[in-house]
Amino acid sequence: MNASQIVLKLVLDKLGQPLEIDTFEKRFMIQKKIYLAQLTGLDLGYRFGWYLRGPYCRELTYDVYRTVELMELRDEDYQKKELSSRAVRLASKAREIWDNRPNEISESDWLELLASLHFLKHIAYWPGGTPQDFDGIFKGLVVSKPRFKGRKAHARKAWEHLDRIGLLKRKVLPPT
Repeated sequence: MNASQIVLKLVLDKLGQPLEIDTFEKRFMIQKKIYLAQLTGLDLGYRFGWYLRGPYCRELTYDVYRTVELMELRDEDYQKKELSSRAVRLASKAREIWDNRPNEISESDWLELLASLHFLKHIAYWPGGTPQDFDGIFKGLVVSKPRFKGRKAHARKAWEHLDRIGLLKRKVLPPT
């Protein structure tokens, strides 16, 4: 395993996210949790673009599949390594981003809403300028994800959560 794959495995372990790829849902959870984890300042080097289900990174997909493949071949280099204390602290902080999910919203929808609203607010290109308010961002969300059209209340809860933790005012959380 190369260094980035080892760090990826260790971070996923710290996030409580199994490195499993046998279903779309499992691969989806890895994508969203790594996107959100990097918002703590834990830069794993993955850069995300907009895709069907929100922020997506091809390089992350490659590293996930390659890491699983190497583990199946009994490459256990990661077992001899540890995350730095800073990385451990930031990974713990990352869990706070998606914790406190409202009961009526599935985990995958919660992660998709958090990651997508953040991406649309801070990263996406908007002709004519980025809308700054919830209604403008939500309108853009629905254009690319019509399945959320009737779920404005869920999106508002995700927006309010991002605001509470400081990710509406900032692209990345301040260092701790």
